Amino acid sequence: MFRHVPRPGLSRHPSWSKPTVGLGAKMALLVVIGCLSLIGLFGYLGTAALDENVQRTLHERVVLAQTTARHVDATLSIIESILTESATQDCWCDPERAPFALLNTSRRLNFLASRVFLLDRAGRVLAANPPLTSTVSFDQFAALTAALDGQPFAVSRYTRPLDSAGSSTIAVVPIYDEFGIVNYALLVSLNLTSPQLRTFTQPIGLGETGYMDLVDLSGTILASTRHTRVGAQSDHQESLVTLIRARRQTVSACHDCHTATTADVPVREVLAFAPLERAQWGVTVHQSEDEVFAAMRMLQTRIFILLIIAIAGALLLVYVTTRGVIAPVQALTAATRRIAEGDLETPLQTWGHDEIGVLARAFDAMRARLQDSMAEIRAWNRELNARVHARTAECERARADIERLYLELRADERTRRELLHRIITAQEEERKRIARELHDETSQVLIGMVYRLDRATEMIARGKLRANETRALLEKLLELAQTARAEVNHVILNLRPLLLDQLGLIPALRSYAEERFAETGLSWNIRVLGEPRRLTPQIEAALFRAAQEAINNIARHAHARRADFVFAYLDDHVRVQIHDDGQGFDPIRVRGSRDGAVGLGLLSMEERLRAVGGEFELQTAPGVGTTVTLTALIENSN
Repeated sequence: MFRHVPRPGLSRHPSWSKPTVGLGAKMALLVVIGCLSLIGLFGYLGTAALDENVQRTLHERVVLAQTTARHVDATLSIIESILTESATQDCWCDPERAPFALLNTSRRLNFLASRVFLLDRAGRVLAANPPLTSTVSFDQFAALTAALDGQPFAVSRYTRPLDSAGSSTIAVVPIYDEFGIVNYALLVSLNLTSPQLRTFTQPIGLGETGYMDLVDLSGTILASTRHTRVGAQSDHQESLVTLIRARRQTVSACHDCHTATTADVPVREVLAFAPLERAQWGVTVHQSEDEVFAAMRMLQTRIFILLIIAIAGALLLVYVTTRGVIAPVQALTAATRRIAEGDLETPLQTWGHDEIGVLARAFDAMRARLQDSMAEIRAWNRELNARVHARTAECERARADIERLYLELRADERTRRELLHRIITAQEEERKRIARELHDETSQVLIGMVYRLDRATEMIARGKLRANETRALLEKLLELAQTARAEVNHVILNLRPLLLDQLGLIPALRSYAEERFAETGLSWNIRVLGEPRRLTPQIEAALFRAAQEAINNIARHAHARRADFVFAYLDDHVRVQIHDDGQGFDPIRVRGSRDGAVGLGLLSMEERLRAVGGEFELQTAPGVGTTVTLTALIENSN
């Protein structure tokens, strides 16, 4: 709590509430601030108006480009309508009627077409109007291929060489027979420099320096208000190609990217762009910045001059109004700075009974109260420090408890891993035992059965046995015995391949992959980096089982054509990477469905590697194949 302590010399005086001298004249600074605020507001409004005019002017350039693009789109729509209507006629298969239909179509498209062609399914020219004087090839026009594939209307994206007369752009529609099959195509060579395209022959709103271009996807100028630019490459080829592909309009200032025709100096232009809807083309509008922003720059100059005059007047007003006030204010500022630095003992000097004097007395009263408050705050700080020390001790005890719980959690995790390791080891030992029994007993019995049945069949073939039925039975038994032996060997391989214990990880996986992939016809390859060496049985078993699961997933689900195995033996770890070019999958979705075969397989692979201190990494996505990386430390390997 703050306590007010009366200070000597600060007793209440009737003159405090009724100052004898007004402070209005001395506070001319307020007037200056008001003037500066008005000037700033005026400047802000002027700048906002300029910006609005700039944006409006730039928008007008975009609207002009959009209007031109829509006009060209409308022209292409008319061409599509005429071509589509002509293509629906049933005279194209008739050699006598087709030339007349082609002539009629050419006349209807005479406003923009230079020549109309009738093509067969192979793209060969069957007829043309006007007739051809040289060989014409349409190999490079993707629009023709699209129309022959059934696209209703296609326009070429690029200008391409057509004949010895030069390059052209085309528009194509398919011609269907009575069974709905595309047998012919009706193609028109577009003349975009025709006077009928009034947008480029009679432009509106371009001024003295403006010009307009129609650009294709390669940046080639198809039509322009400046006829000398037709066929040239645009100055902004890469940017325009990106905008055409994205079908995005834009407007911006283009600095230092053009050269004037009369002098070798850079030209600053405003460039507006609008894409077409019916073709992968775009319309660009160029105009000099000086012409576009001439009126705005004149207005900007006038606003700048007016601001300079207003600032000069405000500075003069500041000088006049602050001379009588600045000295007392500076002294009062120095006194308050001392208070801010901690000097609460020195009283403040007072100046008369005007507003400055009243302010000085108020500051001095504040200094006295602040001095008393600081004493109370110091007492509170001492109490607060004691409480902080107590809470700190409690936090230390809590931290010790958390560390203890963390150590217990780590011990539980080690116990879990050890338990999982023992379970997997027991499983592998059991599989060894079963594999050994199947190999030493069942497989040997089946081999003996196959041998004896083979002898019996041979004897029957020599005529030593008289019953043909006996021979057929023995042959059937031979086939069943061989099948049983193959199945038993397959079971042995799945339970525990003997090659894993005898020759190591790579031969065992090679043998398993040969058997598993032989069913699918998939090609595969194994590459070894470093010097192969035997690992501990636990690590070899974990890597083999995880790789075995990956091989099964490739054979069952991947639909791959090729698989690659890379074994890398490094100083302190071994890494097995398995990659296939199959269809891939969404790992988040598969891991989320624990009941799926692939999801359980991935979980099993991860748990096996984690049990021996290894790592499991999966990289896949739909359509990009799958890469499985198995890593295990070999510092404890043999």
